[in-house]
Amino acid sequence: MRWIFIVSYVWAVVLRDTIADPHIYTVQFYRGQNTLSFPYLGLGENQVLTLEFDELREGGASDFWVRIQLCNRDWAPSNLPLTEYWPAFVSDRITDFSLSVGTRVPYVHYRYFLRNQFQRSGLYVIEVFRDNDPGQFVLRRRFYVVENAIQVVPDWGSQVVTGARQRFQSLAFKVYPRGLRSAQNYQEFFCGVLQNGRWDRANLQLRPTFLGQEYLEYRFQPGLDMEAGNEFRMLDLRSILRRRSFQVERTLWSDSGVVVLLVPERPRSNSVYFSQYDLNGRFVIQVQDLPIDTSGRWAGRDELAATQADYFWVEFRLQAEKYPQPVYVVGGFMGWTTDPRYELFYDETRHEYRRRIRLKQGVYDYMYALYDDSCGCFRPEPIEGSYFETENSYLILVGYRGFTDREDRIVGHRWIGVYE
Repeated sequence: MRWIFIVSYVWAVVLRDTIADPHIYTVQFYRGQNTLSFPYLGLGENQVLTLEFDELREGGASDFWVRIQLCNRDWAPSNLPLTEYWPAFVSDRITDFSLSVGTRVPYVHYRYFLRNQFQRSGLYVIEVFRDNDPGQFVLRRRFYVVENAIQVVPDWGSQVVTGARQRFQSLAFKVYPRGLRSAQNYQEFFCGVLQNGRWDRANLQLRPTFLGQEYLEYRFQPGLDMEAGNEFRMLDLRSILRRRSFQVERTLWSDSGVVVLLVPERPRSNSVYFSQYDLNGRFVIQVQDLPIDTSGRWAGRDELAATQADYFWVEFRLQAEKYPQPVYVVGGFMGWTTDPRYELFYDETRHEYRRRIRLKQGVYDYMYALYDDSCGCFRPEPIEGSYFETENSYLILVGYRGFTDREDRIVGHRWIGVYE
């Protein structure tokens, strides 16, 4: 008798932050009214997440809908039924939108409040579709819901700086399982660390290095030993009438919009470290050319700037020899995704990377980075350099999947700063 075995492989779709519609710009996703905050919710917490974005078009508003999806630690969709973690709706229409006012570039501004009706902690995505059609995907953003069942205690004395270590920042911490303590904690717990809120370089598969009687200790692992990077470059586009940012070489005016030409910039990988204030990769939408100066009244979200800030064409220029990998302008404004609108082109005659990119008026942190296919992430260090003194913020996420659990839970988190 001959046996024939047929094996089928189903490859899970990984849900990453994405903008699929080229008309969508300035996506912001944050807690409450603070646009600089990271999107997360506490289980049972009385808080909302706010999603905002612009659609650059003339005429009326589009019909956008949102959906929620629970994910596993590898960001593949969970098999848990929707009603067990999100009973509110299958899809919901975005009804809060406004047309831009007095801008050269017309756009429609959309805002959606995601209210906390979650019944389980975990890793989630919010997705936007046009006309409530799954085939017309627009954008996706990641967030998490935490239940705070454990305690995370950082080890502040773990940093060692010698030789090549001057490029790295090392983290170490202990997790106290409390009521989740069991003999299988090594297999049940998993951890991840996000540098400056970046999901693209987060490793959510970290296992304990040592097991104590009442704690799990994490240290001396690749996922905890990270290149420190450099301070972000900063661009101020709040005004082109009253004051001009020092990076701006000149401004061109046209009927179709404003073109802002930046001064040529150079790599910083061979420079000495220079401390400067930055937003750790984030951005703020503000405008100073209105009759009311909105920068003086900013308290988390600028209501006027949301619809009265204009869009500029900003020409970035990086003078460098050609790199073997694609070069992007990166930061929170583009979601740390491989959006082709932010890839720079190399000019062989001028020996520089350049491109004009649409940006809304505000203050932006940005860097130049290579896209590395091997890790599926951006690596600014070959261009910007890496210095242990760099001020970074780190998010420690602690996950748990017990023997009886059908989903990956997020049971604790802790924000820490390095060289603040």
